[in-house]
Amino acid sequence: MPTLRELEEHKKIVPEIDPASVVAMLEIRQAGEQVAEQILDVLQRDYHLSEGKFCVLIVLHQHPEGIAPSQLAARVGVARATISTMLQRLEKSGDVVIEEDAEDRRGKRVRLTAKGRAFMAEVLPPHYLRVTKLMEKLTQEEQEELIRLLRKLAGE
Repeated sequence: MPTLRELEEHKKIVPEIDPASVVAMLEIRQAGEQVAEQILDVLQRDYHLSEGKFCVLIVLHQHPEGIAPSQLAARVGVARATISTMLQRLEKSGDVVIEEDAEDRRGKRVRLTAKGRAFMAEVLPPHYLRVTKLMEKLTQEEQEELIRLLRKLAGE
């Protein structure tokens, strides 16, 4: 990672750059990689869960009554084609069921099966504990400020 001093030297060549901005972005990236290693890699290693599959399961866990595949795709932030493939795999493994929507017979609803709910009951508590332990490095005020700053950076 380039130092602030090295970036200041580079600014002599490209005056438009802001060395502090570059360092800040590199720090965000490095922190993200460390979080992924401490949180997401555990899910992959211990439960064979990709980040995307885990996000789908969390959204379904939050909607025990089921959710339309299009809404699920929007909440997870993936294309409908991607969610279709993921749901086919989750249905094949017995973690979800895809049913006709009782209110709109043309539509579908996806929900966790008993197996899927049991799996989430096993995975979520240690996951949330790992996240809590990681975030304990920051005070409550620092966490709130981090959330505010990250949302601002993301344009929300």
